[in-house]
Amino acid sequence: MFKIGDFSRIARVSCRLLRYYDELGLLKPAIVDSTSGYRFYGAEQLTQINRILVLKELGLSLEQIVRVVAEGVSPEQLRAMLLLRRSDAEQAVAAEAARLRQIEARIAQLDVEDAPLDDVLIRAEPAQRVLTLRRTLQSFGDVRELIRQLIAQVPRRVPKPALGAMIGIAHAPEFEPDAFDVEVGYVLHDAIDEGAWRGVDLPLQVRELAGAPHLAACVRVGPPDEAHRITAKIGRFVAANGYMLDGPGREVFVQPPQPDRWEQSVVEMVFPLARR
Repeated sequence: MFKIGDFSRIARVSCRLLRYYDELGLLKPAIVDSTSGYRFYGAEQLTQINRILVLKELGLSLEQIVRVVAEGVSPEQLRAMLLLRRSDAEQAVAAEAARLRQIEARIAQLDVEDAPLDDVLIRAEPAQRVLTLRRTLQSFGDVRELIRQLIAQVPRRVPKPALGAMIGIAHAPEFEPDAFDVEVGYVLHDAIDEGAWRGVDLPLQVRELAGAPHLAACVRVGPPDEAHRITAKIGRFVAANGYMLDGPGREVFVQPPQPDRWEQSVVEMVFPLARR
């Protein structure tokens, strides 16, 4: 048996909390000395206190915990509940990490608002054949997952010499952070037989991507969350040189993207232009 202080030390729970749980009837001492009033706990009660703390971490109220403990929740049920809670926590952490990256990128943009625009280039581009699919997705994460699927399947089916750079086309006339109307796929160097991608579990199609006499292009290094730094630079260039945007923007991967290293992506961001 353990005195309350010793039990507190091995259970990593304060004596104050143990006394409170005693008052609630949630965790009664194994023995209470009738003369001194000292509380004593058994080693088997470590399991009980751990279950109570698990339920507390799951967000249950004390009243709910009392009821659940009385019903005798099994270790398997607790494990399933904790795994679900862990998944929720991981998603929350990922969302906060993405939000932090956005904030850092906006701060960085403040530092370069007057930076020179000599890395924005104007060029013409002929029409190209592309192998793509078009979807409306709800987040950058969904876009990354679609790219991951393409990388995993297409190069295995389509002859390597036929595949050019990976390309993404943003069709939405305005930016919607929860509704990305995107077309993603590959530029084609050579003609390919339609059967070449039949084993790909994605609805790919070959089409012609229109050419443009004027394109503004600038290279981005980093994940799509930071794209606004480059689009803002292109916007300043467009305004300063008498152009206006004239069609969907494009992103061309200068080197194949690495799904586990998005922060190392090298992407040419491109906007078709017209003279004002």
